[in-house]
Amino acid sequence: MTGGGSRVYDLAAAHPVDWFDTVLEQSPDFERACQIIGRSTLGLGLIAGARIASLTPSPHSQSLTTVEFSIGSDPTARSVPLPEFRETIARYLLAPLASAGLGEDPDIEALQMHIGGRYMLEAALFSVRPIELRHDIGLSEITLEFNGVRHVLTLEDFRDVIDERVRAELGLGQQADEMAIDLALVDQAEQANANDNWGATVAILTPWLTPISMLLRSGEADELSEEVHARLSDGLDLLGTAYANIGDLDAANEVLRLGVQWAGESSKAADLFLALGRASVAGRKHGEAIGLLRRAIRLGGDEEVAMPLLAKSLAARDHALAAMVCLTRARELGADGEILGEIRPDLEARFGDAWSRFEAWMADPE
Repeated sequence: MTGGGSRVYDLAAAHPVDWFDTVLEQSPDFERACQIIGRSTLGLGLIAGARIASLTPSPHSQSLTTVEFSIGSDPTARSVPLPEFRETIARYLLAPLASAGLGEDPDIEALQMHIGGRYMLEAALFSVRPIELRHDIGLSEITLEFNGVRHVLTLEDFRDVIDERVRAELGLGQQADEMAIDLALVDQAEQANANDNWGATVAILTPWLTPISMLLRSGEADELSEEVHARLSDGLDLLGTAYANIGDLDAANEVLRLGVQWAGESSKAADLFLALGRASVAGRKHGEAIGLLRRAIRLGGDEEVAMPLLAKSLAARDHALAAMVCLTRARELGADGEILGEIRPDLEARFGDAWSRFEAWMADPE
């Protein structure tokens, strides 16, 4: 762990890199199972808690292979076709998983529980190597390596990426080429948002979400031209903003998180983090908003927009001094006074005349 505002933890010891190979070494039956139902299916089944009693392969089609198994706390064995077995373990693996809190000096188990034990096992199965965890107020970020390339994702985005890979491995996703992405629609969405026609933007761009997720999952996003990549980022920003303005904040968060993942460390990422932070403030998710807005500012986002929002969230979480500093910075930048006027009286009441005396002291050249 390192000091400072953020806490950084090395994940080398928490990453169960060889767990599946260790399982395969225990019995030749596991190797045979891999040949029949596939390495990923077997590994994901074990993570889900499935206990396979027998496999009956079909010489005609893998989908006709029969799996006899029990799962979870239910000891009852049942025999189903392989596609149904995959759907069953998917329900277990894609169920929402709460994130455990992180104490001041977490051990390996605490780090795994914060990230999600099943996600660490799945990452190892998919050759994704988590390197370090950075934890700040309202935000956890994971640095990971995949195919020799390093990425930095929020914890939520990391989980989303792994979940999408699970869907793909179990055959639950659609093929990317089944749906086309027409960049001309970005122009239409820009016009719709300019006219506050949020519903039109939602109708125009929502069908993009599946193919964009597929492009990310397959790695084909890296092969797109810079111009196409940028326009797709613009589209996700427009769609997330539209969802936020019609009050569907959960959808806005989902879209903007996909946009952040898509943008990576590009200049567009700052705008997307800012939009996501704004949506979190609107949804009163102030702890989450603090981390997102700080990230937006670090990436070069518009401080005049971000600072009032950050001040509001800090004040809501009782970080009064930090909120006052952000408020003062926002005033210096000439930020919109609506949020400033909303929270400044309460902050001034908390400090009494201490803040005005501090400002006077700071302004005194002597």
